[in-house]
Amino acid sequence: MPRLPLDATGWPSREAHEAIRATGLRKVFGSQRAVDGVDLFVPTGTVYGLLGPNGAGKTTIVRMLSTLLRPDGGSARIFGYDVVRQAQEVRRWISLTGQYAALDESLTAEENLIIFAKLLGLRHSQAKRKAMSMLEEFGLTEAAKRPVRRLSGGMRRRLDLAASLLGQPRLIFLDEPTTGLDPRTRAQVWNTIRRLVSEGTTSC
Repeated sequence: MPRLPLDATGWPSREAHEAIRATGLRKVFGSQRAVDGVDLFVPTGTVYGLLGPNGAGKTTIVRMLSTLLRPDGGSARIFGYDVVRQAQEVRRWISLTGQYAALDESLTAEENLIIFAKLLGLRHSQAKRKAMSMLEEFGLTEAAKRPVRRLSGGMRRRLDLAASLLGQPRLIFLDEPTTGLDPRTRAQVWNTIRRLVSEGTTSC
């Protein structure tokens, strides 16, 4: 297992220069080659964009890098950890916000965040404080007691992003994070991402 340089908080430090390194990454679904020999290098503390038309394999790459799909060929490492052989270790450092919100629509915004925080090991009082802090961060304080099904698309997206950031991930994967958002909300999301990167988080 690699010896990863850590900072005072226990996160991979900026001296751990490689957030992501993939070589010859490949994924096949039946007769279709979704990803065919992708090489990728993402330095720590940066914003990296995967660009391409629909069906180009962007989401498949993200799913492989985040340990949700097993590559059929090649290799990939997150902060030096192999995404196949050391998947559990990789998951310690990452978070993923997919194209669709992973929220319980019958619960309020606050209740959703409290549940996510508890899954990270926080006690109820800690989880509640963390949830309210994230709601404030994302401009959702007034929506705290509203069921998710009554939130606008932009508010759901911000809530989903807030849930992804509860554990202070060192690397966050964002799969089309601003799709369907109005210009104001899109700007808020990118401002949050820029702040995280300035604090050492890598965004892909």
